[in-house]
Amino acid sequence: MSEKKNVLVICHTAAGQMFLGILLNRIWYNPFVVRTVEKGIHLAKNHSFSFILFDGDLPEKEMFTSISLLRTDESVRHLPVVAFIMNERSSYTKSIISMGCSAVVTKPIDLAMAYGVLAQLSGQQRITPRISTRFRVEIAEGIPEKVMTCINLSEGGMYLRTHEPLPEKTVLHLQFSLPHSTEKLEVTGEVVRTSPIETQLETEPGMGLRFIGVPQHIQLQIRNYVQWEMTGDLEWEATI
Repeated sequence: MSEKKNVLVICHTAAGQMFLGILLNRIWYNPFVVRTVEKGIHLAKNHSFSFILFDGDLPEKEMFTSISLLRTDESVRHLPVVAFIMNERSSYTKSIISMGCSAVVTKPIDLAMAYGVLAQLSGQQRITPRISTRFRVEIAEGIPEKVMTCINLSEGGMYLRTHEPLPEKTVLHLQFSLPHSTEKLEVTGEVVRTSPIETQLETEPGMGLRFIGVPQHIQLQIRNYVQWEMTGDLEWEATI
């Protein structure tokens, strides 16, 4: 697995600092958390960061002053800035973007959307969050192993554990129920990656599948399940 990328997190509340620190760790970033822009700029003089995540739940005047500092100081002006805000007014968002923010993410946070934004800015190839899980998947095709175990899931695909992975580009029709649900979901997936048992010990043997043409209601169920498993134990209430 690739090394975690450093992220400068500027957040003025203890609750927000904890939420963002835990969340970023879970989606494979290494957060450096500070309370003020000034402290963030000081930290950036001695550390390298992929981007800045800025909690923008501040009075507008203070918000604009903070962004201005981030866009003019030599230590951080080259870094993309992502602002997390509660204010959904389009005029406010446009003002933040015009001042030099690379992206604005509104709260409550849609994990899939936020993950995609951060992945794009940091150059990560994976654009949807993935979780470790365990559930049975039935294979419709006439292969010897009719039932496999899903051990990783995202809304874009899944990883099935098997000692005999099928060739890449093999198309399979899958049926499964998400944990804590009895509804049967049916999707189509194409094998895009294989890990035979003899290749590497750190990865469970199996094959990665990319979903093809997943109905929107099933994609939404998978997205909600992934988000709940990753952030369901976290709470973040904005305070100004």
